Amino acid sequence: MDAFAMGVDAIFDDPNLAIDAIWRAGGGSDGVSVRVIRKTPEAVVGLAGNQFDLDAMLIDIRLSEVAVPAKGDAVDLLDDDGELTETLLVIGMGKIDTRRLVRTCEVSAVQPDDPDEDPDEP
Repeated sequence: MDAFAMGVDAIFDDPNLAIDAIWRAGGGSDGVSVRVIRKTPEAVVGLAGNQFDLDAMLIDIRLSEVAVPAKGDAVDLLDDDGELTETLLVIGMGKIDTRRLVRTCEVSAVQPDDPDEDPDEP
């Protein structure tokens, strides 16, 4: 392992930067424990004299943990006690760093089912 891989591992192991998660390929029920870094960059884009505030939700994943992340994969974010806090769905693939250690994925939150909602009602 080279110094860059060791540095990336140190960042992902830091509890202040990364969080525990379960990565479920294709959204399936089986998953693998991983560490992810959640990012929410914000950009203001000007178009035709108007300003638009663009929000995105991104996560970084080590390619040593998930070799081929893909659209449609689900990511269950866990709290410090290992309890599910939020489920994200991979909706886009971002860049891979120059050393091919980390991939950035665009994600969106999956809204939980409302237990009071009747699925048979129109």
